[in-house]
Amino acid sequence: METSQPLYLNLFSEDKVHVLKELLHACVDEICGRSGPSYHRFASSIDWSREEYDETYKLISTLLHNPACLYLSEEKMPQEYHELPEHIQQSILTCLRVRREQLTDALLKEYSKEKYETLIDFDWKLKLIMGSSKLASLREPLLQLDLIVENKGGRRVLGLELNKDELETFISTIESTVK
Repeated sequence: METSQPLYLNLFSEDKVHVLKELLHACVDEICGRSGPSYHRFASSIDWSREEYDETYKLISTLLHNPACLYLSEEKMPQEYHELPEHIQQSILTCLRVRREQLTDALLKEYSKEKYETLIDFDWKLKLIMGSSKLASLREPLLQLDLIVENKGGRRVLGLELNKDELETFISTIESTVK
């Protein structure tokens, strides 16, 4: 990192801070699942080479993926942050203050996908069972619940059929985990 610091001084001089802010927000957008920065978008603004862009993008992306940055505290920031010039540090902190909630949500979702299955969506249908081979008139409501979960391997659907008692147990279990 020490050898590349002059690179950042040249790329983000005081008069080009607006480009840095645009790049920071584009990197946060990418982490949040939207389209991110591209070389062509920024190359004309500062006359970057592809190598300069890639190195700068990698540094900013690494910083923003570091959960320690979400504390917004100088002491807890990673070493790469402290190696940057003061005006770049301030731009990073400003971006983090503005986009902290979005970035926190995205990083939690990303971490959660890698470690656990995460509920993405659900679909339900209510059925009324009128009878069965054992009872001619049963008239029991039955909920068909499809839970769409995602992990690093992909998405899958968990199908459940719940009667009223099972549904109440399911709801109370979920409520207890939220608390």
